[in-house]
Amino acid sequence: MPLIGLAIVIAIFTRTLGFPWLALLVVVAELLIVLCRCIFFYEQAFMADLVRFWYAALFLFASAYTLKEEGHVCVDVFFTNFSPRTKGFVNAFGSVVFGIALCWVGLVVGMGGKSNIINSPLLSFETTQASFGLYVKYLMTAFLAVFATSMMIQFVSYFLQAVTDIRDEPGGREHTIHAVQ
Repeated sequence: MPLIGLAIVIAIFTRTLGFPWLALLVVVAELLIVLCRCIFFYEQAFMADLVRFWYAALFLFASAYTLKEEGHVCVDVFFTNFSPRTKGFVNAFGSVVFGIALCWVGLVVGMGGKSNIINSPLLSFETTQASFGLYVKYLMTAFLAVFATSMMIQFVSYFLQAVTDIRDEPGGREHTIHAVQ
């Protein structure tokens, strides 16, 4: 409970799209697990579940932020030599065909009906089958819905910026080259 309280306090004061505070909490929780296991020969299932819960949150929620900051991996073999207008076409096509479509499929498949993979655990407040640990398994499925929604919003933003690149209007992306020389 102290780590959950600390997470809430840090989140309230940082109020940012970045998640370095969550990565720090994962490291602290893992350190506590190792210390308790190796020094005190004590293991708590709750802490292991908490770390998995925070890992899921970190990777799923920080994905949209990574896309926003252009921290994602892209292949620059051909893309580097493209004109800004061609880069706009490639980004617009990729955003619609790969990004928005994938997020939409995830939301439709996951939330299309009461028995779908996201809705079912949420509606039944599904918990872990073990009699100990963190009883919020249903929230992990909610993470998938938040992930798909936030990524779709970011892909729409990416698409609109690509359109401004195509039309050569202000507000497009700054295409800086991060190539290793």
